[in-house]
Amino acid sequence: MSNDPWLNAPPDGVEARPNATAGRVLMGGPVALVTTMWRGKPNIVPISWHMPLSSRPSIVGIAVGQERYTAEMIQHAQEFAISIPTRPLLHHVQYLGTLSGEHIDKFEATQLGTFPPRTITAPLVAGCCAWIECQVVEAYPIGDHILFAGLVTSVQVDPRSFDDRWLLGETDTRPLHFIAGNRYSTLGSVMEARIPQASEAPERVLRDRIEEELELTREARERREEAVGELREEVRRGHAIDPGTLDDLAKSGIEMSADDLIDLSRGTMLGEPPRE
Repeated sequence: MSNDPWLNAPPDGVEARPNATAGRVLMGGPVALVTTMWRGKPNIVPISWHMPLSSRPSIVGIAVGQERYTAEMIQHAQEFAISIPTRPLLHHVQYLGTLSGEHIDKFEATQLGTFPPRTITAPLVAGCCAWIECQVVEAYPIGDHILFAGLVTSVQVDPRSFDDRWLLGETDTRPLHFIAGNRYSTLGSVMEARIPQASEAPERVLRDRIEEELELTREARERREEAVGELREEVRRGHAIDPGTLDDLAKSGIEMSADDLIDLSRGTMLGEPPRE
């Protein structure tokens, strides 16, 4: 293994996958049922590519295929709603993904219940656990998708499912998560990470390390000044100086700089013939 961590080989068992796999690697979050309304016609589609984009103001993003009828509907309506389904809607969600709203009324086909939104016209889906209403503020064509950035105009939740975070109550109140294909899951357990103490915080550790280094530097400087002072005194008195002393100082970490040069002409170097 290299001493440079950036040059280490990958761990055993790591396998390469096609670049397109990145999308599925990043999946696993809640399914979003995106609804729109244009000229009195509603539409609904399940998506898994969604994300928060800003906190202030609150903006969320959804990525919709450019060829999808939903993308056309959102571009016309300039608004959309997100309903987060629960486990009882599992088969409805899968079925919705196989239909096109351009040729069929998906709400009639699935018999999904709805209720009125608060700030937009797109219907909200009953049987879900959270609802977000948005007005489109930007649309970015990216590859084969369009990223719609929606300014949040309303948020509603089922308190059995969400307070200020997702809850693990009854199974049927948990959000439905998409894995891939026709496979889904729900949240299973909560794990609480240990919060580092102040003494363990990275910035505290870094500060302590710097202080230690500075203390070592101060100690080394003091030791060097003391050692140089003793040598100067020995020379001043005309005592014999062992050249090995300088080597010993270097080995102990006391480096002699140009400012520490000592005039040894007044002393006697051991191993030299006596001066006449």
